[in-house]
Formats: sequence, C-alpha cells, structure tokens
Amino acid sequence: MNQPKITQDNVHLLLPNKIAQLANRLLQNGVANDMATAINIVYSSPVYAKLEQEKTKYWWLGVNALYQEITQSLQKSII
Repeated sequence: MNQPKITQDNVHLLLPNKIAQLANRLLQNGVANDMATAINIVYSSPVYAKLEQEKTKYWWLGVNALYQEITQSLQKSII
C-alpha cells in the first residue's frame, strides 16, 4: 500500500495535532497560564516556522523534541 507523500501543499494537515499536544504540554508544565497563551507561544515560536516548512522535516519530530526546542527558544529570548 502506498503512503501519501508529504509535500509543502499538504504538510499543514499534520500540524493541528502537534500544535495541540505542544500547547497542552506548555500548559501542564506551567509555561503558559491558559490554552490561548500556550497556542500563541507555539504559533509565534521558531519551531512553528520550521514545522510549516516541509523541507525542514520538523513535522517528523515527536512532541518531546519539539517541546524541548520551544522551551529552549523561550529561555534564550528571556535572557
């Protein structure tokens, strides 16, 4: 059975679940106080910019790796 090929035209289909999981993790770990803030953090992060570009292959990464990169980028922007 042939698997659909991920392209720039369809990579957006993979993002809602990852964004929801990342926002939930940010909320659970106290990085954000509410879901709207958590979602905003994800969408405004460098990680999201990479996620939406198929060529980076970030869509392939798991939530743990993506979460770690988001929190690292937040720490860098605070310092």
